[in-house]
Amino acid sequence: MAISVKEILANGMLELCEIKSLEKITIKELLIKTGVSRQTFYNHFLDKNDLIQYIYLSKIIPEYSDNQVENMNFHDSLLASLKRMKEYHNFMKQACLIDTQNCLKDYIFEHCKEFDLNWHQKLYGKKEMPSALRFATEYHAMASSSMVLSWILSDMPSSCEEMAELINQLRSIGMEKLFKDGDIGKNPYIR
Repeated sequence: MAISVKEILANGMLELCEIKSLEKITIKELLIKTGVSRQTFYNHFLDKNDLIQYIYLSKIIPEYSDNQVENMNFHDSLLASLKRMKEYHNFMKQACLIDTQNCLKDYIFEHCKEFDLNWHQKLYGKKEMPSALRFATEYHAMASSSMVLSWILSDMPSSCEEMAELINQLRSIGMEKLFKDGDIGKNPYIR
């Protein structure tokens, strides 16, 4: 089995994050920690924020990176992601506090919106989803992202189960009507 350079760098970043502020970790420190060359780092990532996004995608929300999502159970996938956010809370909180160009916070909003639009379109079918469904999808994606970010930054006062249940319930409102003319003909948030 081949060793993934991306995984070596991701694990090195997570380890450094436990002893030093993520914002202050330099690429040079990461390279010393991992033994990876500068050129190899830049062959795989644009910058530190790109590595942070990779960690988020590969370790926190892997279910939301897959293109085979038509049959996903949103609640269960969200719950699994929230549990990993809790497991990597130190990293997530520090990453979400970084407010620079290409930061994780902005990436989360954009990724969530694009994922949800693609997922809902696949569920709706070959016809373009109606504008009301598109609006509801974007609205719920932004609201969910905001609530999860708030939860992370406030040190996760609610349980992962409670967060997943509330977000799933709120996303479900009105979806039966909006999906009725689509291929699935039902609310994708009903378990």
